[in-house]
Amino acid sequence: EKGLEPDPVTNEIRPHVLTSWEVADPSGTTLVFKVHPKLFVHDVAPYNGRQFTAEDVAWNMMRIGGLMAKGGPFEEKGAVPLAQFQRASMVANITKAEAVDPLTVKVTLSRPNNAFFNGLTENRVPFMPKEAADIGFADPMKLAGIGPFQVSEWKNDQRASFKKNPRYAEFRPNEPYFDKVDQIVIPDAGAAQAAFISGQTNIQAAPSPDVIALMKKGRPDSNLYTWVDQNWQHIRMSVEYAPFKDFRVRKALHLTGDYKAMAEGYYGDGWSYQASLNPMFPEAWSPEKVKSLPGYNPDTKEKDRAEAGRLLAAAGFPNGKGLDFELVYTGSSDVNKENGTRFQSQITTAFPEIKFRLKALADSAALNAVQNEGKFQLVAYTITSAPDAVIEFTSQYHSKGSRNYGHFNEPSLDALMDKAIVELKRENRTAMLDEAQRKFMDEWMPMYVLYAQPVKNIVQGNIGGYDTTAGIAYGYSSQTKICRWYYVEK
Repeated sequence: EKGLEPDPVTNEIRPHVLTSWEVADPSGTTLVFKVHPKLFVHDVAPYNGRQFTAEDVAWNMMRIGGLMAKGGPFEEKGAVPLAQFQRASMVANITKAEAVDPLTVKVTLSRPNNAFFNGLTENRVPFMPKEAADIGFADPMKLAGIGPFQVSEWKNDQRASFKKNPRYAEFRPNEPYFDKVDQIVIPDAGAAQAAFISGQTNIQAAPSPDVIALMKKGRPDSNLYTWVDQNWQHIRMSVEYAPFKDFRVRKALHLTGDYKAMAEGYYGDGWSYQASLNPMFPEAWSPEKVKSLPGYNPDTKEKDRAEAGRLLAAAGFPNGKGLDFELVYTGSSDVNKENGTRFQSQITTAFPEIKFRLKALADSAALNAVQNEGKFQLVAYTITSAPDAVIEFTSQYHSKGSRNYGHFNEPSLDALMDKAIVELKRENRTAMLDEAQRKFMDEWMPMYVLYAQPVKNIVQGNIGGYDTTAGIAYGYSSQTKICRWYYVEK
């Protein structure tokens, strides 16, 4: 459970664990939150069903912000480096969080942060009991939280079962709607599809047209749900590789890539054009505008590639000669593999002198290690948008951004985002973000944003819809909001 929830369509902040939130002083550096009084930790030792209080919330906020990282002001036992706190930007500028009373939290900021409340809606900053880090995360049967389900069985690489939390309905009346949830581990996509067709599972990702056709043939009464997601595909370069320090080289590869071919090649339809900001943000350039830009516009690809050749020559790499780099991706992701493979083909077809290699890493853990250390030249990966446009730009591209894996360092970008995060007038903030989007394309180009991906899930015919959870502003809602589906008996 997160501190606050986003409306899945409008991204408007909704109360959740926190029932109220306010800026409590004229300087904008003191925030006050109220905690829901009917939240209880799962009834397992050592928590034993205790109330979830302001002390838990304060601990979570400081931990998310990296204050308990190795070398941090509140370093915890067994602390890990700050680089591993990838969501620290969600609560930027936090210096302290403390419980004023059992249901009131006060947060102190080093300077104002107009995105702090939005940051607490990010889908990967759920709250946990303050004892969790001391107990550890190695044994799933010792894990506990405040959510609708608690772990009842865990067999590594086989299955996990979750039973209904009987006290959750005190927090959200009538929820959850199921008594039990089972998750089974299926080793490959073909086996997972067979499990759905046989009725063993209730939901199946169906990203491509051929998978959709297969599922509909095997389960004619199944239903396909699809919408544009806040997840977006990208290829990030590391400026530690000398040629990528040159904007002309970065821009040339952007102009050469064919993002429409990448998106349609994997998903078919349902995807959306996206540049530096996901279309979920009201400040983002529209998909129609992005489609008209050099590099994105499929109708000007020949012209764009000619300009790419001129840029490479001006940078000292005529026809790409002298460029030699590797793109890594996790072997467990088909979409990252296909994006990387198509990008390689597009680049080397246009500029055969470029030496462009692909390398599959074993799994997400291996990829994260490479990313966190910045030890790559290019990486194909998927990003879930932060819940606020300034947080998004800061976390991805600011020199101190928690997800700036490519070590991009542009003082003018830093200055613009540092100014935007404290700006309280919406129209001024929007103007700054428009400037950032323009400079992203014309001066910075720290990443190749390919497209916003679609959600495409097929569910069994007796499962009813995503009516309260579907929406671009709620990443992973298709998997994380199972408690809000309804089940119809045949």
